[in-house]
Amino acid sequence: MKCELCNGETIIKSGQTYHYVESGLDNVYLENIEVRVCQSCDAVAPRISCILDLHATIGQTLTAQTYPLTGAEACFLRKELGMKSKDWAAYLHIDKTALALWESGEQGLGLQADLLMRLLYLNLSSAQRGRALPTGSVEQLAAVVTQRTEGRSLFINPLQPPQYAYRAAA
Repeated sequence: MKCELCNGETIIKSGQTYHYVESGLDNVYLENIEVRVCQSCDAVAPRISCILDLHATIGQTLTAQTYPLTGAEACFLRKELGMKSKDWAAYLHIDKTALALWESGEQGLGLQADLLMRLLYLNLSSAQRGRALPTGSVEQLAAVVTQRTEGRSLFINPLQPPQYAYRAAA
């Protein structure tokens, strides 16, 4: 297969860890996946199966974390639901300018807005998939703390059942 950037030949490498910045988050890593590596320009492209399941796992992980959402994480949750910013702002009963400030990181989310986004995400995403809310989700939301823990990364291994599982790095 040819490289999309330089048209050079690519090879497949298995068992790789890939920094998944395409998610819009800077702390998501995929473990034990295949990547295509260009022999000419060293460009790396992941081979991701079941991307919808992957994104659902990321969304559930974000709602379960015990520290406040970043703007990028709040934006990921909205996009995972397939909602435009104006519709999500209306759903949250806020001005779309406030949502834009939160998602860009220019203004932090208050604890109540953070919890509301998580709960709405869990409720709406469960409804979209025809499933009940995940067990213990309300209790997890109650455990959210007000201090952000820096340097947290999300590692997802597609070889662990169910199709994607996560572990947070300390």
